[in-house]
Amino acid sequence: MTRFSWLALGLFACTAGDPATNNTIGRTCTAAMTVSGSFAQSVAPPTQPDGSPYTGCWPIGTWTFSATLGTSDCTDSPTVQSSYSFSGSLGSDENGDPTEQKFTYSDPSAHAIVKVTAAGNGACEGELDLFSPDGMKEWDFSPWLMGTAITGEGSYNEYTTDQWIPSSGSGSGSN
Repeated sequence: MTRFSWLALGLFACTAGDPATNNTIGRTCTAAMTVSGSFAQSVAPPTQPDGSPYTGCWPIGTWTFSATLGTSDCTDSPTVQSSYSFSGSLGSDENGDPTEQKFTYSDPSAHAIVKVTAAGNGACEGELDLFSPDGMKEWDFSPWLMGTAITGEGSYNEYTTDQWIPSSGSGSGSN
């Protein structure tokens, strides 16, 4: 009997929000996007300890891409910029050795979060999240870098509440 009560309580808690749409985050509309563009490397990757060429994700340089709107359930057509750009650079440790990758969006005043991770196939998987000043509109891009070509997808979302949560330790929200 006690297990059933906890289970029922758990199910109730999971359905908080608008029960008609099962929308727990206040999203009012969404649009799909595709992205394409190019990458300009700014620093060559290091060689392997045995002297062989570096293989894998090397995101240090400028990522530039455009977005094309796809399907949408938004009343008004979402706006997209003619292009988006972010850069990867190397930071140095206390000895001056380049060890830390940093990513910044081209507009330092924007509410932006930028991240890049290595995918298992040697490609780089980027993430660029942009938020309107009130945090109620979000452009979420997932560009994939393979060589110098960028492809990927994205989404545009509108919300009833502010979604912007800046990254800790960063005024621009860049990671």
